[in-house]
Amino acid sequence: MPEITTSREIDAPQALVWSVVSNPRRFADWNTLHSRWGEEPPAQLAKGTRLVDVVKIKGIVDTIDFTTDDARAPGFVSLSGNGSTGSSVVLEFTVDDQTADRSLVTLHIVFTSSVLFGPLGKVVERAFRKELNASLEKLDHVVTGERPRG
Repeated sequence: MPEITTSREIDAPQALVWSVVSNPRRFADWNTLHSRWGEEPPAQLAKGTRLVDVVKIKGIVDTIDFTTDDARAPGFVSLSGNGSTGSSVVLEFTVDDQTADRSLVTLHIVFTSSVLFGPLGKVVERAFRKELNASLEKLDHVVTGERPRG
């Protein structure tokens, strides 16, 4: 059961970063694990919101039925879900205000699946870490590209 946490500082205000992270319709813009939606997602995450996300990692496609367990604007959301491959996932996004123009974004995932036993488990764990870091890098580019220039 890999549990991975990764963070990145982004040169943008918390509210701007939050507006992208908390909008499921923007997941494709930055979340590299997201492949497509199984059902039309809501515009914002709120406690109890249901999402059906089709994700892909290392060639493995999993349709995960998520529920939003906690959503506290503008800084924290927690999703938990079960996948079509028998997986279970807890995914948390945190956006901390560092300064008026800088945020710290943290992604935390706990993933359980039968594919994680044996040598494939380490490969999938490394792939998750790589994808989470790539997602944060992509989020940085998306958000800073939208930031108004003063």
